[in-house]
Amino acid sequence: MKIEIYATEYRTEFSADIFLLLLEKLSPALQAKVRKYKRWQDAYGCLFGKLLLIRALRDKGFHGDLNELQYTEYGRPYLRDAPDFNISHSGNLVVCILGGEGPVGIDIEEIRELSISEFKDQFTAIEWQIIQTAKEPLLAFYHYWTAKESVLKANGKGLSISPATVHIETSQEAVLGQFRWKILTIDTFENYACHIAYEGPEVSWVVKRCLPNEWTGFGPLQS
Repeated sequence: MKIEIYATEYRTEFSADIFLLLLEKLSPALQAKVRKYKRWQDAYGCLFGKLLLIRALRDKGFHGDLNELQYTEYGRPYLRDAPDFNISHSGNLVVCILGGEGPVGIDIEEIRELSISEFKDQFTAIEWQIIQTAKEPLLAFYHYWTAKESVLKANGKGLSISPATVHIETSQEAVLGQFRWKILTIDTFENYACHIAYEGPEVSWVVKRCLPNEWTGFGPLQS
């Protein structure tokens, strides 16, 4: 099985007309959610995440009607008769994946300077030692962080669980409580760290890039 990662990147703000054209491809409820963001980068992350989801669903033969979007008690969105999905955005990049036989999670983080010592409590002693002794500790930090976050997002409880509860046992496996998750390092996005977590048989991955200026040519993406 191959997991397809839908991705789009935006570096500049669109005109108001183009933004409205894109926004109208979503349901009124999702439009309102996008408009709540104060920073245009965050609004675009929300907007393009949903557009990528519609594109992915359509490519897999589902109608992609996000009017049917529902939420778990932990606020995780889902569609009843469609594969599990997950969306992540950071910086100017948005990614979206669909699951196969079980839940999936994806996390992407723009690699920026920060004081990693403030996050020491979120790692096991072994994980922290590996980060501290790495040739580039900042990159190692983001590697472990996105791996942990992808598992939390696949698990579905998100921010209600601390990253410290996720133990990265190998480069391809993580443990959360009594459950083991497979993880994949996605190393194709320059200056970003990214991981996928999933259940089921081994998978490979491929990235489908959607250029920002393509979106206005898709026509109505919503049923």
